[in-house]
This record gives sequence, C-alpha cells and structure tokens, in this order.
Amino acid sequence: MKIVIVLVLLVNIFFVGAASAAFITDPLVPCGGDSQPECNLCHLWRLGSNIINFISFNLAIPIAALLFVVAGVLFLTSGGDESRVTKARNIFTNTVIGLVIIFASWLLVDTLIKTIANPDTTPGSRLIYSWNHFPICSDVGP
Repeated sequence: MKIVIVLVLLVNIFFVGAASAAFITDPLVPCGGDSQPECNLCHLWRLGSNIINFISFNLAIPIAALLFVVAGVLFLTSGGDESRVTKARNIFTNTVIGLVIIFASWLLVDTLIKTIANPDTTPGSRLIYSWNHFPICSDVGP
C-alpha cells in the first residue's frame, strides 16, 4: 500500500510539471522569421538558452510522465509475473534517476557559473546577471 501511495504522489508531481511545461512557448529560434529582428551574436546566446529550456521542460518532463504511465500500466497488468513487475520498477527507477540527473546538472551548472560570474557571496549581495542572460544583449530579451 505504501508503494501505491508513493507512486500516486510521484505521478501527480510530474503531471503538474508536465502541465506547467506547456507555458514555455517562446519560439526556439528567436530571430530571422517574420516580424522578428535580424539575427546577431546575441541571438545565438538566446538560442542556446531556448534549446536547454526546451529539452529540460518541454521534452524531459512530459516524456517522464509518459514513462511513469507506461510503468504503472505494466505494473498493474503484470498479473503477478515477477519479470514484468521488475521491468516496471526499473522503468520507475530509471526515470526518476534521469530526471534527477537532468535537473541536478542544470542546478550545478547554474550555481557554478553564477559563483564564477559574481564571487561576492556576502549576505545581501545580488547577482546582477544570470548566466543565461548576456549582459551586452539586454535588448534581445530574457
């Protein structure tokens, strides 16, 4: 019973993440299209940020939610077959590990680059720029 409760909570958490991922609707390529500015070096920086956000939020979370559903169906329809139960548990485990790797690596890189960019760690100090915003490209957008 504990496993079922934990799995329901995990699936609900990831479905909320999948629903919020739908709000990231910026175009992947931020320039060169109709009613868009001409491309320059600043847009290349923004393109990289858009690709990272697209993979992290618009792909990883919905795919993880789909894998949780597949593993849940496999678990429920196993009929006591130990190999199918093991396969479902492996899918659950590997999906959670994959999500942890994706978001922990993003957090590690974000923290490292913010620390290098602004080594002032005194309480109350603020970061002027985040790593995915090029300081000289403030007119390109967030």
